[in-house]
Amino acid sequence: MEIVNFFETLAGKWFSQRTIHNLAGQSSQAGQSNLLIEFLPATDTDLAQVCTTLGHDPSQIACGLRVHQDSQLEGDNQKIQSSALMVIMTPTDAGDGVLVQAPTASPALQGSYRVEDEVLTIVTPTDAGQVEERLWFVNPNLRMRTSVLKTGEDVQTASFCSEIRMGVAKPAD
Repeated sequence: MEIVNFFETLAGKWFSQRTIHNLAGQSSQAGQSNLLIEFLPATDTDLAQVCTTLGHDPSQIACGLRVHQDSQLEGDNQKIQSSALMVIMTPTDAGDGVLVQAPTASPALQGSYRVEDEVLTIVTPTDAGQVEERLWFVNPNLRMRTSVLKTGEDVQTASFCSEIRMGVAKPAD
C-alpha cells in the first residue's frame, strides 16, 4: 500500500529547527527538537487499542507511528518532552484517510490526511480551530514541514520546520 510506504519513510531520528510566528501578537520564536519516530505495523496492539477506544474498526488500520519529541524554545530554559501515537487508517478510494493522534497525556485528536504530489497534508480540528500541517521530502534525509493554526478563516500562528535525519530508528525488539 502506497500510504504505508510514505509513513515508513518518516521513521528515524530527526533534528528539527523551527520558527513559529504568532500573527495576532506580531511575534516570532525559534525552537529546536529531537524527534524519534518509530514505524508501527497495522498489527500493533497499541494502535488497535486506540482505535477501539475511539470506536474505529482496528481492521481498517493501515499503519502507525510512535513519536517521541524533546523540544526547547528560544529563551526558555525548560525542555518539553512528549510522546504520541499516530494511527493511520486505510485511505478511501479518493485518497483521503483518517489519522488519529493520541498524545500520552492528552485526549486523542482525530483528523484527516491526504498525500498528493508527494506532500502529506494533515488537517486536525482542535478546541481553538484547526491545524493544517504539510510535510514533504527534499531528499531522503531532509524534509520540510509547515503548519498553520486557523480560527475560522483567520490564521493565528504559522510555523516552518526544516528537519534533518540523524539516523534510522532502532527496530523494535
